[in-house]
Amino acid sequence: MIKKRDKIIVIVIMVAIMSFGATYAYVNYFGPKIVLQTNPDSVNCKQGNVLEGEDRQSRFTVLSTCEKVIGIVHDMKGAKEDDGDYQFNIAVDGSYKRFLNEQNNNQVNGMLVIEIIPKDQGSSSVKIPKNGDNIEAYGAWITDNPHGWNEIHPAWKVRVL
Repeated sequence: MIKKRDKIIVIVIMVAIMSFGATYAYVNYFGPKIVLQTNPDSVNCKQGNVLEGEDRQSRFTVLSTCEKVIGIVHDMKGAKEDDGDYQFNIAVDGSYKRFLNEQNNNQVNGMLVIEIIPKDQGSSSVKIPKNGDNIEAYGAWITDNPHGWNEIHPAWKVRVL
């Protein structure tokens, strides 16, 4: 027969595990994250918190607060994702391959993921591209931790070349 004290210990341990899990999920996936711009280029780089307007900011590891990439658009569905973002991939030109990691190679055919969040979609600096467009994009270079691949997310300047 289980003693009352043993039951209490089991309950305390379960509550501690659940609390740790909830805290971990909030800090690493659901919670807010402030990453201030370090690049003084105010023409091409969004100043302030580069993740402002982004959904579930804590799921990202910011590798650089502002980068430029050039490549050919692939996998643009022309429809927004559930979170309101336009998401597509680009086959980057040779000098931009440094933005890719192993998961980009394994999961998205060696391409870089680009996401344009709703906050930037109405901007005159953002042109929503089509498949086959050669584009130049500026944004935060991040790792999307749940997927493991690198992205430009959010892309706050997109132009068709």
